[in-house]
Amino acid sequence: MLAPYDLIGKEITLEGGHRCLNLSSNDYLGLQEERGLWHEFLETEAPHHAPSSSSSRLLTGNAPVYWEFEEHLSQLYNAESALLWDSGYHANSGIIPVLADGKVLILADRLVHASIIDGIRLSPKCHFTRFRHNDLEHLGHLLEERSSDYDATWIITESLFSMDGDVAPLKELVTLKKRFPNTYLYLDEAHAVGVFGERGLGLAEAEGLLSEIDLVVGTLGKALCSVGAYSIQSDAIHDLLINHARPLIFSTALPPITVAWSHFILDRVLKMKERREHLRKLTEVLVPGHPSQIIPIIVPGNEAVQEAAEEFIRAGFYVRPIRKPTVPAGKERLRLSLTASMTLKELNSLQQLTRKYL
Repeated sequence: MLAPYDLIGKEITLEGGHRCLNLSSNDYLGLQEERGLWHEFLETEAPHHAPSSSSSRLLTGNAPVYWEFEEHLSQLYNAESALLWDSGYHANSGIIPVLADGKVLILADRLVHASIIDGIRLSPKCHFTRFRHNDLEHLGHLLEERSSDYDATWIITESLFSMDGDVAPLKELVTLKKRFPNTYLYLDEAHAVGVFGERGLGLAEAEGLLSEIDLVVGTLGKALCSVGAYSIQSDAIHDLLINHARPLIFSTALPPITVAWSHFILDRVLKMKERREHLRKLTEVLVPGHPSQIIPIIVPGNEAVQEAAEEFIRAGFYVRPIRKPTVPAGKERLRLSLTASMTLKELNSLQQLTRKYL
C-alpha cells in the first residue's frame, strides 16, 4: 500500500512521529530545502506562466517557454536540438521505438532502467541484445559479430546506474563505437545530471565527451528538483521524434509554469559547484573510493534485507529494502542515496552502521 510521508527537507517523519534522515530520496543537491529559490521564482517568474497546458504540444500546448528552454538546453550541450518530455520514462519509452526500425540493432547494458527495456519491448521490429554490465569485451564481440548486418547500431547505457551506483566506462565506449561504422551511443544521464560535470550536465561533461554522445536523456525530477525530462540529439532525430514518438504526441504537455521552474532552477544548478564537491566528499567519507552518491549495501534474502532496513530506521536513517524483481534474487539490497544538504556530523553514526554490512 502507498503510504503518505511527511517530508521536511532531508528528513522524513514516519508513523508515530519517528523522524529519520531520508536516505531514499533522489534530491541529490538538497534543493527541496531551498525554499528561498522557490519564493524567488514565485515572485519573479511564476506570474507570467499558465498553471496548465491543457493540450498536447502538437495541438495548442506548445507555449513559448518550451522553445526558450529547449534552445537553452541545446546551447548548454552545444547540440543541434533539445526536446522536453513529461518524464524520463516517457523519453526512453518514446525515443527507442522511433530509432529501432527493422534495420537497426540495439545493444543495451544488462542493467539499464526499466523505461529503456519497455522502450525496446514497444519496438516490434527491434533487433536487440543485452551485453553484460559494463563488459566492453562482450560488447565488442557483439559488435564484431552482428553490427555489419544492420544499417545502424545503437549502444544504450546509463552513465550512473541507479541500483549499483557505479558508472559506465564512457571513454572506452566512445572509442569502441568509433571502430564500427554507423554505430551510435545513447546515454541516459538521469542520476548524473546536476551531480557530475563542471556545470552539472552529467558524466559526459565530466569526461569531456558531450560532443561524442549521439543522444543524451536527462531528467529534471531528481537533482534538479522539478518534473519532466529532456533529450539532446541531432535535428534529424528531433524531427523524427516530434512526428512519431507516441508519448510526446499523445500526452498533455507539461504545465508552462513547471517548464519555467525547470529553466530557472537549472540556471542556478549550473553554478552549484560547491554542492557537487560537498556531495562527493560525503560519499568519500562514507565509502572511500565509491564513484557516486548512490551506495548499495547487498543483503541477500527478502527477510534479511527487510530486517536490515528496519535496523537503519530504528537508528534514524530511512532506507527502503530493494527486492526482486527490481534486482535479481540474491542481490537484495539497501540503497543509500546521499544528498548535498547532509552534513559530515549526520553521517557519523550512519558510517558505523554501514560498516556492519559492507
